[in-house]
Amino acid sequence: MERHAGGALPADNSLAEQQLLKSFDTWRNDTGAELASIMPQWKNDSTNYMTIACRVELGGNLGTLSRYLYELEKSPLALRVDTVELSAHDNNGQQLTLGLEVNGLALSQPPAQPEKK
Repeated sequence: MERHAGGALPADNSLAEQQLLKSFDTWRNDTGAELASIMPQWKNDSTNYMTIACRVELGGNLGTLSRYLYELEKSPLALRVDTVELSAHDNNGQQLTLGLEVNGLALSQPPAQPEKK
């Protein structure tokens, strides 16, 4: 996976989206969570950067979903979790759905390098 300054996603929208979706899928494979849906949407926030907002819905038990959230949080990617929603689908709370609002940062231009003396 290509690395960028501070974990930022690539400036190219399709590459950034591909990298983010691949990460979501890797975390799903690593944790056993059931990925129900991902809805990415680009926001052009500034001339220097863009953000990709993703609504992610996952299914599983508490251990599986908390592990998925842990993997997302420890990722080197420049991601921010804005909202977390947890809901039960049975009386015992064994079948859960985790809804996340995740924002990823993509720099439009590389950060300025300090001048060499």
